[in-house]
Amino acid sequence: MFQQDSIGKATDGSDEAPAAEEHITLSQAAKLAPGRPSPNCVWRWCREGVKAASGQRVRLKHVRFGSRIYTTRQWLSAFGLALAEADAAHFERGEQAAEVTAPTPRCRSRRLRETARDDARRRHDQAERELEEAGL
Repeated sequence: MFQQDSIGKATDGSDEAPAAEEHITLSQAAKLAPGRPSPNCVWRWCREGVKAASGQRVRLKHVRFGSRIYTTRQWLSAFGLALAEADAAHFERGEQAAEVTAPTPRCRSRRLRETARDDARRRHDQAERELEEAGL
């Protein structure tokens, strides 16, 4: 029996093989997950994973018995924690990078937007004048 861990690597399951009674269907997992996602969404978590803020894909660990897919409550919990940890690590790196670089003043970006808007108005007015001169 092969299973897939939260980052998508297939393992033989020897390190933490749960008892058969612990396995739950993806429909049951969907009912247990916060926000009550659809069973199809839980299947996508298994197959494609969820892209964390860092860009890393975190996948829900699952096993296949015949044509059926199962996971466990522990794996569902570990999936949520792995996703939260990946996001937290990304935002911590972002905060550290923000401390290193000086923030740009807000008024400067407003001035840039106003300048760009003025340029667009000038180009628009010029185009209208050219159309009037052409008789259109």
